[in-house]
Amino acid sequence: MNPKWYREFFREMGIEYEDYAFTKNTEKEVEWMIKEYLKNPEMKILDVGCGTGRHAISLATKGYRNITGIDLSPSMIKAAKKVAKRKNVRVDFRVCDARELSFENKFDAVLCLCEGAFGLLENDNENYKILRVVHRSLKKHGIFILTTLNLFRDEKFNPMTCRSHLEVEIVQKDGQKKTIACSDRSYTFPELKWVLEQYGFKVLLGANPFSKEEISYGTMEFMIVSEKS
Repeated sequence: MNPKWYREFFREMGIEYEDYAFTKNTEKEVEWMIKEYLKNPEMKILDVGCGTGRHAISLATKGYRNITGIDLSPSMIKAAKKVAKRKNVRVDFRVCDARELSFENKFDAVLCLCEGAFGLLENDNENYKILRVVHRSLKKHGIFILTTLNLFRDEKFNPMTCRSHLEVEIVQKDGQKKTIACSDRSYTFPELKWVLEQYGFKVLLGANPFSKEEISYGTMEFMIVSEKS
């Protein structure tokens, strides 16, 4: 399969992304982040792999004015700009590869949610490039909120790579269908905690997404919150 499958996958998808069931809890997810970590509307926030901008736009509707959203997919960013305009909010949306961010000590918080970028790339080295640039982009003690696929879920994976392989059918608004072979990386909490520490983060929380509940077997993703040391 094409190791850069994610480029084709997100190129083919725009606003259709918001038809997936996992996008329906955006408001609750944002409310939880505001309560726990994003308490000041003046915070400068970067949304990595922002997709159609659902978290960034929700924050903007709640008075957050310093938000940047980046995504590799022009169609996703086009959709995000369209939604932001319809909701009359301003977010700095940019087409950008997360591994090539040039920000330095700029943001109070970075979000990377729902496989926005991390875990989708060709190998561990490419995924870890995202951690490196996120660390550089954050101010000291800045917060990094990351969700990633849970290795201990009910799905087959290659034990040599901890990657799952599956085919996903995209149905576009005009009814056209396309099937794309995908491969993504899953993690355990102890593994990812160790990796984050090697890149200069202090881990504050490992939990089921958008909660403080212990990570449970069978959940699709888990959340790990850390700060720049």
